[in-house]
Amino acid sequence: MRTYSVTLGDGRSTEELVAAARYGYCHSQVISENFPNRPFERLHAKGGMKREIVLLSFDRPISSEDATAAAAQQGLERPYYEDALYFGIEYPEVQLEGPVAFLHDPWLGNHGRRDAICLWNNAGRRELGLEGFDDLWPADYRLAFVRPAS
Repeated sequence: MRTYSVTLGDGRSTEELVAAARYGYCHSQVISENFPNRPFERLHAKGGMKREIVLLSFDRPISSEDATAAAAQQGLERPYYEDALYFGIEYPEVQLEGPVAFLHDPWLGNHGRRDAICLWNNAGRRELGLEGFDDLWPADYRLAFVRPAS
C-alpha cells in the first residue's frame, strides 16, 4: 500500500495553497472563508504536522460511512480538508491517474448538501472540486485516509 507524505501548516491561506497547486479549475467555494487553513505549525513545534496519506480503492460504489469503517479496520483515520490541499501541491500526477476524494468532516454547501474535497481530471486538466459526502463514491475513485502518527 503506497503512502504519500504531506506536511500541514506552513501559514499559507487556502487561496495560496490552491494557486500553488496550479489547477485548471477550482470550485469557487474552496476559499478561506469555508475552508480556512488551520495553523497546525503552532501545534507541532517542528514547523507543521506531518501526515501519511493512504489511498483506498473499493470494487463497488461505497458510502462515506462504509469506506470510513473499512479504513478504521486497517488502522486509518479520516483526513482533514487541508490534507487534500497539500496533497494536490505535492502529488499533482496522482489525480491524473483517477479521482481522489478526501472524506474529511463535510462542509455544508450552499444548497444544503454536505460536501468533501475531491481531486480529479477532465481531459488531462487537473481540477479541485466538491462532491456530495452522502452520495455513493464510484468504484473508480480512490478515497484518502491518514495513517496515524506512531
